[in-house]
Amino acid sequence: MDFTSIEFYTIAFFLAMAFVGLFLRQKKTAPATSVLISLDLAAAPQQQKEGTSKLRLLARDDGSVTIEREGLILSEGETVNLITTIIDDKITIQEKKGKISAFGGKEGVYNGHVDVTFFLENNKNYLRYESSVAGQWCKLAFNNYPGNKMEKDLSY
Repeated sequence: MDFTSIEFYTIAFFLAMAFVGLFLRQKKTAPATSVLISLDLAAAPQQQKEGTSKLRLLARDDGSVTIEREGLILSEGETVNLITTIIDDKITIQEKKGKISAFGGKEGVYNGHVDVTFFLENNKNYLRYESSVAGQWCKLAFNNYPGNKMEKDLSY
């Protein structure tokens, strides 16, 4: 085969494209998983200021994570659900109001918590938390190592 022939350059072009394809291929990601969770709500202590929205994460020894949400302004009888989408180490949580009482009720400040198992254990997890209840959000990276804690204010 001659260096000046069309066959040589055609074969060289296809080999070059094969190498470029190997280097530019996308990382395989797991399919998205969705989870619906309901927060356990309790009335906030009287000394807690209205409008303080905080998100707390606490890693447990068994690999689970406790999500605590502070400063939810709700009517009596309302619930809060967390709609979670998980793709590998990226987690998106949308906080939405659930069932509303037919009679309404007195509005108050509530705190909620839930234990979850979808955080990758002994790994860094990237979380986006969006609250349609308060119209606030936050982004953070959380290391799920036993005893690790993180607190973040939600912002507009």
